[in-house]
Amino acid sequence: SVGTRVTRSDRMDAANGPFLADPSAMLKGFAGAAMAAIVVHGVYRHYRRRKRLKLLERLAKSIERMRKMIRLLHGRVERMQRESERRLEKMHGRINVVRMALRKLRPQQARQILRQGIVEGIVRGVLWERALGLNARPSDDSPDGKNISERLTQWGEESDEDTRDLHTIHADLARTFPGREGFKPGGRCLGRLERVLRAYAAVDNQVRYVQGMNSVAGMACIASTTDTQAFRITRALMSHPFYRHREVFGKGKGGGLGFPLACQLGWILDRLMERYHPDLAAHLNKTLEAFNCKPGIFSGHNVAYMALKWFLTFFASVLPPELSLHVYDLFVADGHVTALRIAMMTLAERKAKWLKLPVGDPQVLTPRLWHNLGDGELPEGEAPRNSSQVSNESTVRPFWNQDPQVLMNKAQMSPPTPAEFRELQEEYVRFCEEEAKESR
Repeated sequence: SVGTRVTRSDRMDAANGPFLADPSAMLKGFAGAAMAAIVVHGVYRHYRRRKRLKLLERLAKSIERMRKMIRLLHGRVERMQRESERRLEKMHGRINVVRMALRKLRPQQARQILRQGIVEGIVRGVLWERALGLNARPSDDSPDGKNISERLTQWGEESDEDTRDLHTIHADLARTFPGREGFKPGGRCLGRLERVLRAYAAVDNQVRYVQGMNSVAGMACIASTTDTQAFRITRALMSHPFYRHREVFGKGKGGGLGFPLACQLGWILDRLMERYHPDLAAHLNKTLEAFNCKPGIFSGHNVAYMALKWFLTFFASVLPPELSLHVYDLFVADGHVTALRIAMMTLAERKAKWLKLPVGDPQVLTPRLWHNLGDGELPEGEAPRNSSQVSNESTVRPFWNQDPQVLMNKAQMSPPTPAEFRELQEEYVRFCEEEAKESR
């Protein structure tokens, strides 16, 4: 019934009756709860503070231990660095002693050391200088003296000819030993090579710069420790009467580029092939005859097509740089007779393959199949390989797998001898004179 219904409001009033009846009790209850909360919060804050302090103490101890360890390691590093510097100074001192001793060698003694192959890269430049007959230090009034720094830095863009040569030099820099560390963009040898080529073009007004010089100067840069040393070696290889390699790049009759020394070496190579490999010479001449060409696969204009890379760069563009360094050691020791010896070894390596081909097969007239290719010579996208490039031949080329010193020993035993080379040079001079008389 209505009289007996208990509402929610009535139940709440019954529960809170004492508090509603006594407000002071309600306030005391609230105050007690608040005090209890404050005490608990204070205890908790104290506990957290103590915990943080202990953690900070442990961190401070760990940091101090790390600082002690760092100081200890730093001391050890400093001692190791001082020891390393002392050892480096001793090593440099010993190297300088060796270099000073090598600078006292006579050219013949230096050439004998190069022939024996006992050459370390760090002293190769000094040995080359002595073998070339260069003074240890150029005097101020010598051609290699006071103006070397200026030649290495100032030349270029002074005339249209300078600009054209500089453009050609820059184009060839990227093609010079691209797989070698020092010749990659920013490498130490690349900037040195540019300066050496610019300096040589400035001092040789007749030849200036011709493609192929970059490989010769590049080998000088690898062997040298300074720009000046690289320039002096390059200039000596080009101009020294015993080497006169600039004549490979020289101009022919009528002012055209005739490669006169390359033509001489090609003619001599044909005569050597007729002496030591007459069957191969006859087979190649028959193939030339089938194409209405004159006999002599390396003679006359044929040298520009077949073997110009051999003689312009002295095999540096068709052999790996490390092997080329050993070839250049012999070049510095014996001159261009080394080029003919390396070429004769290539003929011997190719002989069996060429003789199996029928007369008139155009493979024998493909220069790439004669070259001992390095990585930079491979077509784009083709991986380097050790096998011969002829008809998928699987035999490994001696130029690739033999120890360089073994190869150089074989080269020194290959024809021609120095006397035979001089004899053929004189015969070539007579041949040119007779040819000139017939053309008149």
